[in-house]
Amino acid sequence: MSEREKQTRFLKELIRTEHCEELEALQGQIIKAERDERCIRSALWLMLVLALLSAAGLGYSAVFVREFFENATPAIVKVFSALVLASMICLVGFLGFWFWTRQICNRLYEDCRNLIISLHRPPSPPDNPFPPAASVALSRDPYQVYTIVTPQTGHEAQIIALPQSTFASHAS
Repeated sequence: MSEREKQTRFLKELIRTEHCEELEALQGQIIKAERDERCIRSALWLMLVLALLSAAGLGYSAVFVREFFENATPAIVKVFSALVLASMICLVGFLGFWFWTRQICNRLYEDCRNLIISLHRPPSPPDNPFPPAASVALSRDPYQVYTIVTPQTGHEAQIIALPQSTFASHAS
């Protein structure tokens, strides 16, 4: 089993474990792209076999047909020549189409990997509801203001009111 097949199998197992509409849509696209790739690969093999058989027939014609090198080419030589030419043209076309479907499959696999990674990424922490600490300058005396943030534990928050400091009232 090739490395690509192992990765594809692992990716399909990950898709089966997740229940997400986007993954199900991607899975449908992957199934269709893989089916197209298998179909093109079968056509490639068929054209390769046809080209090899036609080339072998042309070679045997060169050996066994006496009129092969004369001006009047026998019909069997014309048939084998046409088959070799047609199968080579189809082979090139199908090879290009196979590379194209392979790229589509790879792009779908990458999209699926990214989606699975985004589903398993921990959620980002919420933004701090408190403003950052600031320095406030009243008249000539600077006072420091600090923000205290405690982790949320599920309990209700309580507001504590502190009496005014005697130091602040005597300083003015």
